[in-house]
Amino acid sequence: MAFIILFILLFAFSTFVGFQVGTPLGERAQTTADYWKMNAGAIVAAVLLTLVCSSMPLLWAAIIGMLAGAIAGMKMSFGESVGPWKAHDEFFNVNKEHRRAAEEGAGERRRAAKRAGKDAPELISTVGDANDADENVR
Repeated sequence: MAFIILFILLFAFSTFVGFQVGTPLGERAQTTADYWKMNAGAIVAAVLLTLVCSSMPLLWAAIIGMLAGAIAGMKMSFGESVGPWKAHDEFFNVNKEHRRAAEEGAGERRRAAKRAGKDAPELISTVGDANDADENVR
């Protein structure tokens, strides 16, 4: 029973840590090819760590949790639904902005602008005539 409790605790904590590690990696990915290379690298690292820790099954929880968290962190910070994530997002009807970025092909341009230090596009315009605003405020 203690093994199961420790396994769950290690898995939960390492998933959080993996998400924190994967988020900056997903932000660094410029193209979908870069994104998939980083995912493959995370999987290879997890397999190698599993081989090293093959005699310590409790540490497998940390390795699996780190892998799961890193993949989720990379996906969320990449900002586009690609590969199996596209089917996942459509099925569960989540991440509408990621799906739209994938459909429009705007994800790569947005990431390039972000890397160049340019401002993100405005979602709400705050520019306008102050007199027009007074009519709508009561």
